[in-house]
Amino acid sequence: MRFYLEEGLEKLARWLRFLGHEAYLIKGPVSFKSVKPDGVFITTSRRWYERLKKAGLECFLVPRHEFKLQLRAVVKHYGLKGELSLERCAFCSSRLEPLTGEELKRLVPPAALKEATDFRRCPSCGAVFWKGSHYERMKKKLREMLNGLD
Repeated sequence: MRFYLEEGLEKLARWLRFLGHEAYLIKGPVSFKSVKPDGVFITTSRRWYERLKKAGLECFLVPRHEFKLQLRAVVKHYGLKGELSLERCAFCSSRLEPLTGEELKRLVPPAALKEATDFRRCPSCGAVFWKGSHYERMKKKLREMLNGLD
C-alpha cells in the first residue's frame, strides 16, 4: 500500500516502511498539489482531513503525539500485516535489492557478515540493511506495540 504523510509523522512513515509499504513524507506546507490520488494521505490535522475527504481523496486522521496509537490505528484500519519486512528502504521507501559478492564484502562490516543474514541495499540512496540482533529487537517492539490488535 502507498501512504503519503505530513512532515511531522516521520516515525510512523519509517515503521510503515518496516512493514513493507511505500511511505512518503510531504515536506513543507501541505497543499492539494502535494497530495497524490494514488495512495492514502495520513494527517494529524482535522482541517486537512475534512478538506481532503471533501475533495474525494483517500485520507486518514491519526492522533497528533501518540506514535503507538498512530501505528495501531493505521494497521487496524487498513488491515495491514503486523510483520516486519525487509523490502523497503527505511529512509526513502525504495524497494531494496539483495547484496552479494564483492559489494557485500565492501559495504558490510566484518562483524555483521559473521552474525547477520539477508543483506540488502537501497538502489536510490545506497543505505545497507541486514537482519542482525536489532532485527529481533524490532520484531519484539512491533509485537508489543500491536499487542491486542485483531
